[in-house]
Amino acid sequence: MKISLALILASSLAFFACGSDDDSPTGAKAGYDCTVSDGVKVAYPTVSEQFKVGQTIDVVFGTTIDDGYRIVFKKNTGDPGYDLFDESFDLTVPADGKTCQTVKVKLDAEKGVEPTLTGIIRVIPYNKQNQGNNSELFVVKE
Repeated sequence: MKISLALILASSLAFFACGSDDDSPTGAKAGYDCTVSDGVKVAYPTVSEQFKVGQTIDVVFGTTIDDGYRIVFKKNTGDPGYDLFDESFDLTVPADGKTCQTVKVKLDAEKGVEPTLTGIIRVIPYNKQNQGNNSELFVVKE
């Protein structure tokens, strides 16, 4: 009886430690550099990351602009992109240019995300859109 209880406990701990396909690093845990002197800096996703359509990922960025934000998926730098939220994303911590902000986004087909060779997340302050910033290129697959 004690052995089976120990096995159940061990397998439960292993299950929770593994995570899921939707997990992605967060700024504080992954040690991202979100330092920016003026505007926005997107620290994650980084180059060569691979995600699936429908997956929920973290977008990690630093900012000096206290504002609401648009989070936009773009296929490339020339693409106007699709807003991933119907409303603005409001900062969860002060815009001090050092602290990482983290927002979960779903790479939703209904929001225009489709399998492409490349994808970009653009973080755009509503009142200072010219100070927005792009993530590095990543891969979106089915």
